Amino acid sequence: MLTTAQTKLLAIMQKGDLDAAATEKTEETLALLKILAMSQADVDAGRVHTMDEVIEAIRAKRAPNSNASFTV
Repeated sequence: MLTTAQTKLLAIMQKGDLDAAATEKTEETLALLKILAMSQADVDAGRVHTMDEVIEAIRAKRAPNSNASFTV
């Protein structure tokens, strides 16, 4: 995996010129891969909750006299 310093040096060349769009796409792809790796680490460590658990936690934090509507 590339270090932060190496990704700063990464440049995509097209016909001898810097291709800014390709460089941006590469940076976005690297960012998504990092997010996926972090997410997989959470799953592997058991730091996950079911959707029902999350909804229940949100409902439990709502003010009891709130008039706000909340639909899931």
